[in-house]
Amino acid sequence: MSLKEIIERFTLVSGLEMKDVSRFMPIIVDCKEYFEEHMADGLSDVDLRRAAHACAAYAFYRVALLGRFDELVSFKVGDVQMSSESAGIAAEKLWAAERESVSDILDIGDSFAFRSVRV
Repeated sequence: MSLKEIIERFTLVSGLEMKDVSRFMPIIVDCKEYFEEHMADGLSDVDLRRAAHACAAYAFYRVALLGRFDELVSFKVGDVQMSSESAGIAAEKLWAAERESVSDILDIGDSFAFRSVRV
């Protein structure tokens, strides 16, 4: 997987422009390294492209979890409204779908995350 390809795919899934991606580079690089540690050996070019797209979706998900889409606070176009919360939901759904699609080449096992709890 090339970092360049992951970055290009990150811009596609996140909707950010290339100039805005630089502030998320540490997360993208961490995700790339995580994927490389958990990928099967000897993957074909097609499988590497699948992995790169899934890695970009995972990076988008990680960025959304951090709430780092400051520029997506809220906007409305016609009848469609987008907020940072809906970006997080979209990122989670995309990552879940991509994770499923690469389960044959990526061994990350079942995991869970603690979410905030109000008392």
